[in-house]
Amino acid sequence: MDRREHQRYMVCLEIEIREATSCFSSRGTTTDASLGGCYIATIFPLAPGSVVTYRLWVGDQPIQGHATVQTCHPGVGMGLKFNDLSPEGSFILEQYLRNSTSLPMHVAFSHMRAFQSEK
Repeated sequence: MDRREHQRYMVCLEIEIREATSCFSSRGTTTDASLGGCYIATIFPLAPGSVVTYRLWVGDQPIQGHATVQTCHPGVGMGLKFNDLSPEGSFILEQYLRNSTSLPMHVAFSHMRAFQSEK
């Protein structure tokens, strides 16, 4: 059972994050995103519970805020939960996701399962 509140979309967006206790930032790319958070491909993920500031580029529009690391997969990536997505940021991201050519994650996975069962 999926506990997520928001629909995830497979999208590649540039993101910059900085741990609250650090003065160094790192850049990465999302593998999926929703109005609730995103997953970032990185070989050096932060520990669950880490609080970060982020800047997510949606087209040429940056969305900024704070997030908490929810999941950590060493050598693969980490999942972030947005803590304070502004109404403007939410609108920009929602419009982008709804108008993107990406399929929602549950649809993409059902297509993959159907393709695999045809083999």
